[in-house]
Amino acid sequence: MKQEQGKHGELSRLAVCAVIAAAAVYAVEALCEGKNWPVWEKYGPWLKENKLQAIAVAAAVLYGVSMALWPDGKKKPGGEEGFTPC
Repeated sequence: MKQEQGKHGELSRLAVCAVIAAAAVYAVEALCEGKNWPVWEKYGPWLKENKLQAIAVAAAVLYGVSMALWPDGKKKPGGEEGFTPC
């Protein structure tokens, strides 16, 4: 049962990251379109042609950051379960 909850938690985390990534990609495109910013002029055409890849990369980065900030709790850094350093 706990293993199922862990899988659901990981899938939920990935789904949330994917939704946030999609919203971010579309927001960046909407906000930067028509601006003469060097970064947008360099990467804007790629973003327009490869939205799915951009969303996937952004979701992967968000997932990695979320795992670093909020670990899933399977392993404790102290080694032993319940050990807390003084």
